[in-house]
Amino acid sequence: MNAYESELRKKWNSIDFHNGGSLQLAVPHALEWHVRYATENQKSIVIVADIPADNLTSSQCIEAACNQRRDGKYAISFTLVDRGQEDVFISMSSDIIEYSKDEKTQHTALTKVLRRYAQWLKLLDHKRSTLLSSNAQKGLIAELSFLKETIDRGMNVSDALAGWVGPDGADQDFVYPDGWHEIKATGVSSVTVTISSIEQLDSSDSGELIVYRIDKCAPAHSGAITLYTVVHDVISKLIHSPGLIESFVLKLASVGYIDMQEYENYHFVISAKQHYEVNDTFPRLTRSNIPTEIANAEYQIDLPSIASWSK
Repeated sequence: MNAYESELRKKWNSIDFHNGGSLQLAVPHALEWHVRYATENQKSIVIVADIPADNLTSSQCIEAACNQRRDGKYAISFTLVDRGQEDVFISMSSDIIEYSKDEKTQHTALTKVLRRYAQWLKLLDHKRSTLLSSNAQKGLIAELSFLKETIDRGMNVSDALAGWVGPDGADQDFVYPDGWHEIKATGVSSVTVTISSIEQLDSSDSGELIVYRIDKCAPAHSGAITLYTVVHDVISKLIHSPGLIESFVLKLASVGYIDMQEYENYHFVISAKQHYEVNDTFPRLTRSNIPTEIANAEYQIDLPSIASWSK
C-alpha cells in the first residue's frame, strides 16, 4: 500500500456518512483532491479545479460527473457504484494521483488524470484484479516481444502498433500485410498450446502460429525479464510519438494491464520461439469442418506432431 492509498483509506474511514461532507486529502498536487460518500455504500473521490473536465465517461462500475460550484470552480467526481470493486477503486484513485502528481498546472494535471482514468475504466468494467495472473503476464510478454521484434525489423512504429489488433477484439493477435500472426506462450517443457476459440486459427488468409517458451525464473537468472520492463521497452520505441503511446497504453488496459511497479517482482525468461505455418493442411478446427450446432470450442494442439509445419 503506497502513501496515497493509505491516506485515502484513512480519510474515508474518518467520514461519518450520516453527517455528510467531505475531507480534503493532504497530498501535494496541482489539483485539490477530496473524498466523500455519495451514499452510505458508495465511495467517491472529487477533484476541485478551476477548469472543467470535458467528455467524462461513466460505466457500470463508476459514475463520473463534472459540475460547476457556486464559487465558479468545478467539482469532478468519480463515484464507485459496484461495491465489489472497492479495493480496485481505491488502487485506481491512488494510482491516478501518483500518475499526475508531478504536473505543474491544473490543465496538464487534469489531462493526465483523465487519460489514466480511461485506462482504469477498462480494467474495472472487465472486473479484473489489479495485477494480471502469471499466465496472463507470460501471454502479454509474448505478444509485446513480437511487437518489439516487428519494430526492430524495420516496420514503421505506427503500422506495427496498428497491426496489434487482438486487444481491439480481433480474432488473431496481429494482422499485417504479410498475413496474420497468432501468439502463444507456454512453458519450456510443455508439449501443447491451447487454442481458445475456433476463430483464432480460422482464416482463409495466410498466417502463422508463433509459440514462445516462457517460464518463471529467479531475478538473477541470465536473461530474466519482467512484464514491466518489456512494456517500457516498447514505450521507448514510441517515445517520439505521444499519440502512439496513448494508443498503446489503452490497448494494454484492454487486456487488463495498468502500468505498476509491482510487475517488477515477477521475473520470466524466454528460452525459445517457434513459428508454424498455418495453411490448408494445418491441423485446426474451422467453421467449415465442425458441425454448425457447435457454437464455440477450446482445444489443444500437440506441438511435436506439427513439427512439419515449422518455419
